[in-house]
Amino acid sequence: MPERFFIDADISMTSGVVIEGALGRHLSRSLRLRPGEAIVIVDGAGREHGVRLRSVVAGRVEGDVTWSREATGEPRLRITVIQALPRERMDDCIDVLVEAGAAEVRPVITERVVSRPSPDRIPQRLARWRAVATESAQLAGRGMVPQVHPPTTLVDALTGLAATTRVIACTFDGATSIADLDVDPGPPLALCIGPEGGFGDHDHEVLRAAGAEGVHLGERVLRTRYAGAIACELILARSGDLGTGPRTAPPA
Repeated sequence: MPERFFIDADISMTSGVVIEGALGRHLSRSLRLRPGEAIVIVDGAGREHGVRLRSVVAGRVEGDVTWSREATGEPRLRITVIQALPRERMDDCIDVLVEAGAAEVRPVITERVVSRPSPDRIPQRLARWRAVATESAQLAGRGMVPQVHPPTTLVDALTGLAATTRVIACTFDGATSIADLDVDPGPPLALCIGPEGGFGDHDHEVLRAAGAEGVHLGERVLRTRYAGAIACELILARSGDLGTGPRTAPPA
Protein backbone atom coordinates (compact mmCIF):
# COMPACT_ATOMS: atom_id res chain seq x y z
CA MET A 1 0.00 0.00 0.00
CA PRO A 2 1.32 3.50 -0.82
CA GLU A 3 2.09 5.69 2.17
CA ARG A 4 -0.71 8.05 3.22
CA PHE A 5 -0.56 11.71 4.24
CA PHE A 6 -3.04 14.44 5.16
CA ILE A 7 -3.21 17.98 3.80
CA ASP A 8 -5.76 20.75 4.35
CA ALA A 9 -6.18 21.85 0.73
CA ASP A 10 -8.83 20.48 -1.64
CA ILE A 11 -7.54 18.44 -4.60
CA SER A 12 -9.12 17.64 -7.96
CA MET A 13 -8.22 15.23 -10.75
CA THR A 14 -7.35 18.15 -13.04
CA SER A 15 -5.02 19.93 -10.63
CA GLY A 16 -1.48 19.00 -9.82
CA VAL A 17 -0.41 18.60 -6.21
CA VAL A 18 2.24 20.77 -4.60
CA ILE A 19 3.36 19.90 -1.08
CA GLU A 20 5.62 22.29 0.81
CA GLY A 21 6.33 23.17 4.43
CA ALA A 22 6.89 20.53 7.11
CA LEU A 23 5.28 17.73 5.09
CA GLY A 24 7.24 18.64 1.98
CA ARG A 25 10.47 18.50 3.97
CA HIS A 26 9.44 15.18 5.51
CA LEU A 27 8.71 13.61 2.11
CA SER A 28 11.82 14.90 0.40
CA ARG A 29 14.38 14.72 3.18
CA SER A 30 13.29 12.18 5.79
CA LEU A 31 11.55 9.68 3.51
CA ARG A 32 13.74 10.48 0.48
CA LEU A 33 10.91 9.88 -1.97
CA ARG A 34 11.79 10.01 -5.66
CA PRO A 35 9.97 11.02 -8.86
CA GLY A 36 7.81 8.17 -10.14
CA GLU A 37 6.85 6.90 -6.68
CA ALA A 38 3.19 6.88 -5.61
CA ILE A 39 1.63 8.17 -2.38
CA VAL A 40 -1.94 8.69 -1.15
CA ILE A 41 -3.09 12.16 -0.09
CA VAL A 42 -6.23 12.72 1.98
CA ASP A 43 -7.50 16.26 1.51
CA GLY A 44 -9.56 18.62 3.63
CA ALA A 45 -12.78 17.65 1.82
CA GLY A 46 -12.62 14.03 2.99
CA ARG A 47 -11.41 12.53 -0.28
CA GLU A 48 -8.28 10.48 -0.92
CA HIS A 49 -6.14 10.70 -4.03
CA GLY A 50 -3.40 8.62 -5.59
CA VAL A 51 -0.50 10.91 -6.48
CA ARG A 52 2.38 10.00 -8.78
CA LEU A 53 5.38 12.15 -7.87
CA ARG A 54 6.74 14.29 -10.69
CA SER A 55 9.33 16.41 -8.92
CA VAL A 56 11.05 16.10 -5.54
CA VAL A 57 13.41 18.82 -4.34
CA ALA A 58 14.38 19.96 -0.86
CA GLY A 59 11.20 20.96 0.92
CA ARG A 60 8.93 20.82 -2.16
CA VAL A 61 7.16 17.87 -3.78
CA GLU A 62 5.00 18.01 -6.92
CA GLY A 63 2.82 15.26 -8.35
CA ASP A 64 -0.12 14.33 -10.57
CA VAL A 65 -3.43 12.90 -9.38
CA THR A 66 -4.00 9.42 -10.87
CA TRP A 67 -7.24 8.48 -9.04
CA SER A 68 -9.66 9.91 -6.47
CA ARG A 69 -12.43 8.56 -4.24
CA GLU A 70 -14.14 9.18 -0.90
CA ALA A 71 -11.66 8.61 1.91
CA THR A 72 -11.58 5.04 3.23
CA GLY A 73 -10.55 3.68 6.61
CA GLU A 74 -13.29 5.24 8.76
CA PRO A 75 -15.74 3.21 10.88
CA ARG A 76 -19.45 3.83 10.40
CA LEU A 77 -19.77 4.13 14.17
CA ARG A 78 -18.31 7.34 15.57
CA ILE A 79 -16.66 6.61 18.91
CA THR A 80 -15.45 9.35 21.24
CA VAL A 81 -13.04 8.01 23.85
CA ILE A 82 -13.14 9.87 27.15
CA GLN A 83 -9.79 8.82 28.52
CA ALA A 84 -8.54 9.49 32.06
CA LEU A 85 -4.92 10.61 31.84
CA PRO A 86 -2.65 7.63 32.51
CA ARG A 87 0.25 7.84 34.91
CA GLU A 88 2.66 7.81 31.96
CA ARG A 89 2.94 7.36 28.17
CA MET A 90 -0.14 9.24 27.02
CA ASP A 91 1.51 9.29 23.57
CA ASP A 92 1.10 5.50 23.41
CA CYS A 93 -2.53 5.83 24.47
CA ILE A 94 -3.29 8.32 21.67
CA ASP A 95 -1.41 6.13 19.19
CA VAL A 96 -3.41 2.96 19.81
CA LEU A 97 -6.76 4.76 20.11
CA VAL A 98 -6.29 6.29 16.67
CA GLU A 99 -5.18 2.98 15.18
CA ALA A 100 -8.20 1.22 16.73
CA GLY A 101 -10.65 3.64 15.11
CA ALA A 102 -11.59 6.29 17.69
CA ALA A 103 -13.11 9.38 16.06
CA GLU A 104 -11.94 11.74 18.80
CA VAL A 105 -10.17 11.62 22.14
CA ARG A 106 -11.16 13.70 25.16
CA PRO A 107 -8.50 13.41 27.92
CA VAL A 108 -9.96 13.93 31.39
CA ILE A 109 -8.69 14.42 34.91
CA THR A 110 -10.72 12.20 37.24
CA GLU A 111 -10.51 11.64 40.99
CA ARG A 112 -7.68 9.12 40.94
CA VAL A 113 -5.62 10.55 38.09
CA VAL A 114 -1.99 10.89 39.15
CA SER A 115 -0.60 12.79 36.16
CA ARG A 116 -1.96 16.33 36.36
CA PRO A 117 -0.12 18.62 33.92
CA SER A 118 0.25 22.24 34.97
CA PRO A 119 -1.65 24.74 32.79
CA ASP A 120 1.54 26.13 31.27
CA ARG A 121 2.55 22.67 29.98
CA ILE A 122 -0.79 21.74 28.44
CA PRO A 123 -0.27 23.53 25.07
CA GLN A 124 3.01 21.69 24.48
CA ARG A 125 1.54 18.31 25.43
CA LEU A 126 -1.57 18.90 23.32
CA ALA A 127 0.56 19.77 20.29
CA ARG A 128 2.52 16.56 20.81
CA TRP A 129 -0.63 14.44 21.18
CA ARG A 130 -2.09 15.91 18.00
CA ALA A 131 1.14 15.22 16.11
CA VAL A 132 1.00 11.60 17.33
CA ALA A 133 -2.63 11.38 16.18
CA THR A 134 -1.67 12.56 12.70
CA GLU A 135 1.22 10.11 12.39
CA SER A 136 -0.92 7.23 13.67
CA ALA A 137 -3.80 8.07 11.32
CA GLN A 138 -1.44 8.03 8.36
CA LEU A 139 0.09 4.69 9.29
CA ALA A 140 -3.31 3.14 10.07
CA GLY A 141 -4.87 4.16 6.76
CA ARG A 142 -7.49 6.40 8.36
CA GLY A 143 -9.68 8.73 6.32
CA MET A 144 -9.32 11.56 8.84
CA VAL A 145 -7.15 12.66 11.74
CA PRO A 146 -9.12 12.17 14.98
CA GLN A 147 -9.40 15.30 17.06
CA VAL A 148 -7.58 15.34 20.40
CA HIS A 149 -9.05 17.82 22.89
CA PRO A 150 -7.28 19.60 25.76
CA PRO A 151 -7.55 17.86 29.15
CA THR A 152 -10.71 18.73 31.04
CA THR A 153 -13.01 17.40 33.76
CA LEU A 154 -15.20 14.34 33.32
CA VAL A 155 -18.30 16.54 33.67
CA ASP A 156 -17.18 18.91 30.92
CA ALA A 157 -16.19 16.07 28.59
CA LEU A 158 -19.60 14.45 28.95
CA THR A 159 -21.40 17.78 28.59
CA GLY A 160 -19.58 18.38 25.30
CA LEU A 161 -21.08 15.28 23.67
CA ALA A 162 -23.96 15.40 21.21
CA ALA A 163 -27.35 14.83 22.84
CA THR A 164 -27.86 11.56 20.95
CA THR A 165 -24.60 10.02 22.16
CA ARG A 166 -24.75 6.65 23.91
CA VAL A 167 -22.37 6.63 26.90
CA ILE A 168 -20.52 3.44 27.86
CA ALA A 169 -18.27 3.30 30.94
CA CYS A 170 -15.69 0.53 31.38
CA THR A 171 -15.63 -0.31 35.07
CA PHE A 172 -14.38 -3.17 37.23
CA ASP A 173 -17.94 -3.96 38.36
CA GLY A 174 -19.80 -3.35 35.10
CA ALA A 175 -22.99 -5.39 34.87
CA THR A 176 -22.50 -6.44 31.23
CA SER A 177 -19.56 -7.78 29.26
CA ILE A 178 -18.52 -5.39 26.52
CA ALA A 179 -18.49 -8.43 24.21
CA ASP A 180 -22.25 -8.84 24.71
CA LEU A 181 -23.31 -5.27 23.88
CA ASP A 182 -25.83 -4.70 21.13
CA VAL A 183 -24.35 -1.86 19.10
CA ASP A 184 -26.18 0.25 16.52
CA PRO A 185 -23.61 1.81 14.15
CA GLY A 186 -25.84 4.83 13.60
CA PRO A 187 -25.88 7.00 16.76
CA PRO A 188 -22.50 8.20 18.12
CA LEU A 189 -21.02 6.45 21.13
CA ALA A 190 -18.78 7.67 23.94
CA LEU A 191 -16.46 5.20 25.67
CA CYS A 192 -15.27 6.23 29.15
CA ILE A 193 -11.98 4.79 30.44
CA GLY A 194 -10.78 5.41 33.99
CA PRO A 195 -7.24 5.78 35.35
CA GLU A 196 -5.05 3.09 36.91
CA GLY A 197 -7.14 2.93 40.08
CA GLY A 198 -10.47 3.09 38.27
CA PHE A 199 -13.20 5.70 38.60
CA GLY A 200 -13.81 7.19 42.07
CA ASP A 201 -17.15 7.56 43.83
CA HIS A 202 -17.76 11.07 42.48
CA ASP A 203 -16.83 9.90 38.97
CA HIS A 204 -19.44 7.16 39.21
CA GLU A 205 -22.06 9.72 40.25
CA VAL A 206 -21.17 11.86 37.23
CA LEU A 207 -21.38 8.86 34.91
CA ARG A 208 -24.75 7.79 36.33
CA ALA A 209 -26.09 11.31 35.87
CA ALA A 210 -25.01 11.12 32.22
CA GLY A 211 -26.89 7.86 31.76
CA ALA A 212 -23.74 5.79 31.28
CA GLU A 213 -24.04 2.02 30.89
CA GLY A 214 -21.45 0.10 32.90
CA VAL A 215 -19.55 -2.69 31.14
CA HIS A 216 -16.58 -4.86 32.10
CA LEU A 217 -13.65 -6.17 30.04
CA GLY A 218 -13.43 -9.62 31.57
CA GLU A 219 -11.49 -11.04 34.50
CA ARG A 220 -8.13 -9.53 33.61
CA VAL A 221 -7.09 -5.96 34.37
CA LEU A 222 -5.74 -3.95 31.43
CA ARG A 223 -3.41 -0.99 31.53
CA THR A 224 -5.52 2.13 31.12
CA ARG A 225 -3.42 3.39 28.21
CA TYR A 226 -4.36 0.29 26.19
CA ALA A 227 -7.82 -0.53 27.57
CA GLY A 228 -9.56 2.12 25.48
CA ALA A 229 -8.17 0.79 22.19
CA ILE A 230 -9.15 -2.79 23.05
CA ALA A 231 -12.64 -1.71 24.09
CA CYS A 232 -12.95 0.40 20.95
CA GLU A 233 -12.12 -2.58 18.73
CA LEU A 234 -14.59 -4.82 20.58
CA ILE A 235 -17.37 -2.28 20.13
CA LEU A 236 -16.55 -1.82 16.45
CA ALA A 237 -16.67 -5.59 16.04
CA ARG A 238 -20.11 -5.65 17.64
CA SER A 239 -21.23 -2.91 15.24
CA GLY A 240 -20.15 -5.01 12.23
CA ASP A 241 -17.27 -2.75 11.28
CA LEU A 242 -14.57 -5.44 11.17
CA GLY A 243 -16.27 -7.56 8.52
CA THR A 244 -14.11 -6.33 5.63
CA GLY A 245 -10.40 -5.70 5.22
CA PRO A 246 -8.63 -2.52 4.10
CA ARG A 247 -9.45 -1.32 0.60
CA THR A 248 -6.52 -1.40 -1.78
CA ALA A 249 -5.54 1.55 -3.92
CA PRO A 250 -6.80 1.52 -7.52
CA PRO A 251 -4.14 0.92 -10.18
CA ALA A 252 -2.37 4.09 -11.25
